[in-house]
Amino acid sequence: MSNLLASYFTNSGNDITNIGNTTDIAGRSFFDIISDCKDFNEESTEDTTSSSIENLEIWPYPKTVECLNSPFKFAITEPLIDPIKILVNKHFGAVEANKRVLPNADSVLSDANGLQILIKCGCFRSVINLTYKILSILSNDQLYTSFSLQIWFIRISILLKMKFFKEAEIELKQFENFERPNFFHQAKNSNQLVSFVPFGLRVLNAELAHYMGNSNESLSNLYKLLSIVKKILLDLSEDDETARRVWNERKNKILFSISNILISRKNYSKAIEIMNLIAESDYSDKNAIWSSIGKLYSTFGDTVNASNSFKKAKTFSNKALPSNNCRNLLNLSFLKMIAHQYKEAYEYLQEADQLAPYNPTILNNMAFCLFYSGNLIEAIKLIESRIQSNPTKYLNESLLFNLCTLYELESSKALQKKLKLLLWLNIYAGDGFNETCLQLQ
Repeated sequence: MSNLLASYFTNSGNDITNIGNTTDIAGRSFFDIISDCKDFNEESTEDTTSSSIENLEIWPYPKTVECLNSPFKFAITEPLIDPIKILVNKHFGAVEANKRVLPNADSVLSDANGLQILIKCGCFRSVINLTYKILSILSNDQLYTSFSLQIWFIRISILLKMKFFKEAEIELKQFENFERPNFFHQAKNSNQLVSFVPFGLRVLNAELAHYMGNSNESLSNLYKLLSIVKKILLDLSEDDETARRVWNERKNKILFSISNILISRKNYSKAIEIMNLIAESDYSDKNAIWSSIGKLYSTFGDTVNASNSFKKAKTFSNKALPSNNCRNLLNLSFLKMIAHQYKEAYEYLQEADQLAPYNPTILNNMAFCLFYSGNLIEAIKLIESRIQSNPTKYLNESLLFNLCTLYELESSKALQKKLKLLLWLNIYAGDGFNETCLQLQ
């Protein structure tokens, strides 16, 4: 199943040119954030030794000997409804709403292929429906397996993306932090007990308290994971480069999660300290991480450190990679925007746009520069023209939110223009699209 979903849970190296709907300070898309090195986005381990693969599943065996034996509990069992279709029916009637045809949990196979189709189409509510359908019919001997935990990883990831935080908390609680013998199995080539819990699911479990308003608890959980990962790295053989790479990447993912929570608490100095640890790692994309540090400095107006960080990023860039060149141009545009030099920033963004077409972040920033240069109408026309040219690529939640905000500033005909966008969504958006970006209420 990992191979089947690899295209959608990808490791883009924290690439600023990623076109996911949601990015964090490191420029990671949602699927970068929820993925972990082993489960969906690691390089293939087919050519590695069995012992190396087992080393990817190392985890401290729990002290509790009692196994979990109750059926799975679900906070969401009823099918989730498509909000776009409801809005279209409200504003345009049933005939128009019925033009909306999407794959759903009943129209695809109840397996990894079905999940792959739904994820590709952005039908995240249907993913929640399908994961329930798959997990709820498992027999007792199938409850705690590598397969079921991969499905749970997808389900919890999507619940968090869709902001079903309380529901995710209820469903994760039943696993008791995965500290039960159920989550371990004997390695094929040794007597060692190893864990089949996706590492990314452990990270999501540690982060969950932050989404529920308790960031201190999340930080404590993440530092516990970090301590375990450091211990595993100390015990690994220096000759097992595959396992060392994977666990170092996992360590960096934990550090990213910690830094994101610190940023949300406006503890920028500590966040930068953590991000510097990642920059020092031999297993990080240094062009990406130094760019991220520079962007963080730029958010609170420290142009000197932002500029120095961007310069470091450039020294680690590979000119043969369009993503690196694009990121360097974006960095230059950030500095110009901080200085309110919007014309110059726009020119850098135009160059970046040529290297990474269909990137909503670049388009958003171009519209931002036009707006603050006094060209409101041009900013609107720019976004509208891109949506019309390629709605599949440009119907992005943050982009539409900003466009609708510009509509409100432009004229009294904002509602009509928003409803026109709704018709585009009726055709091209999945059921996971956040309809509130249209600001119709």
